[in-house]
Amino acid sequence: MKIIGDTPVWAKVNKEIGQKYPSLSKNIETDVVVVGGGSTGALTSHYLMKQGIKTVLVDKFEIGMTATSATTAILQYEIDCDLIGLKAHAGEQEAKDAFLYDYQAVMEIGQIVKEINSDCQFNFTPCFYYTEDPGKIDYMEDECKQRQAIGIHCELYKPETHPDKFSFNYTAGIFSHYGGATMDPLRFTRDLIDYNAKNGLNVYEHTNIVDFDLSDKGVTLRTDMDFEIKATRVIFCTGYDALTFFDEKNPFVKTARTFSIVSKPVESFTGWEAQCIIRDDKSPYTYLRTTPDNRIIIGGEDVAFNHLDDEVANMGSRHPLALQQYHQLLKRARQMFPSIENIKTDYWYHGVFADTKDTLPFIGKHPDYPGAYFNLGYGSNGILYSLIGSKLIVQDYQGYNPKELQMYRFNRY
Repeated sequence: MKIIGDTPVWAKVNKEIGQKYPSLSKNIETDVVVVGGGSTGALTSHYLMKQGIKTVLVDKFEIGMTATSATTAILQYEIDCDLIGLKAHAGEQEAKDAFLYDYQAVMEIGQIVKEINSDCQFNFTPCFYYTEDPGKIDYMEDECKQRQAIGIHCELYKPETHPDKFSFNYTAGIFSHYGGATMDPLRFTRDLIDYNAKNGLNVYEHTNIVDFDLSDKGVTLRTDMDFEIKATRVIFCTGYDALTFFDEKNPFVKTARTFSIVSKPVESFTGWEAQCIIRDDKSPYTYLRTTPDNRIIIGGEDVAFNHLDDEVANMGSRHPLALQQYHQLLKRARQMFPSIENIKTDYWYHGVFADTKDTLPFIGKHPDYPGAYFNLGYGSNGILYSLIGSKLIVQDYQGYNPKELQMYRFNRY
């Protein structure tokens, strides 16, 4: 499976990208080893370090250069399932908790950015979730009321009640004033790892784990250079690579390839209220954000695949299907914002995306892998799920057995 095709914008704009930390060149011991140096591994290591837990982080490539570099870094409390739908699937309390945990996670990312003084262009922003279907106006109104009832500051927009907010067609939408943010995810990840490395986190790049012995008494990991890491526990933060742990035994996720383009800077954002995050209610959906230098990022046009050896799963750069999807995204952006002149593509890329049946992540232990934790933020809110998972796993490692892990357990369906 090829995680990324073409070169993501964040890998291009962060000029200093390259190997910064050494490869593992000796046998070592630690309390916890974190496998995966993307945003999930960075956050997991951060919360371990805050508790004074001796931690090693390893990545088989360079820090942040797989899925993290391809995410659009749209941080929002909304998940891929509406509150109404999640209540029907998971129950009222768990649905409420899922939305509020994400809401709080957005705020906590902002706090971390301040704490580490990251130059990741973090910005809080409103978000707009809309439908074009006249038959869903009442549904959107109900969804908005239910979100308001749990404390979300949002309101229902209709073209007739809120004219001139957006230039594209919609029949109803939920405008959430808080609970959204954007940032440069690669800069954030590297800044967070650098911050903790200065405070004792041991980081090894180009360190590929190829074998392991796992038990509740301790774990041993081996690299392709035949060095060993011994620890009390391992936390796998390997994102979509972790699908190889479970693919044929337990096909618990829906996989697809998603596509993104980034425009050249534009002169104005006419017809785009507050330059908010935008997402429609279609499946697959289209999502948009802006950048501090006045670019538009639009993503979507997902193409599903069922097996890790499918052509779509291994799509490379400049693939004809990818070029077609990029064209559709550019066309969509121009249709939505006809008053924004000269929307032209500057960057384009695609990557693997995985979602779960209930759109919630998988966090915690798996019966087939004793001595291990998994922090797998599958779904549209990967970075937020990673933060939630980091905190819960650290609490469980310390013996607190947080009840919230039940919501994200592997065997929940």
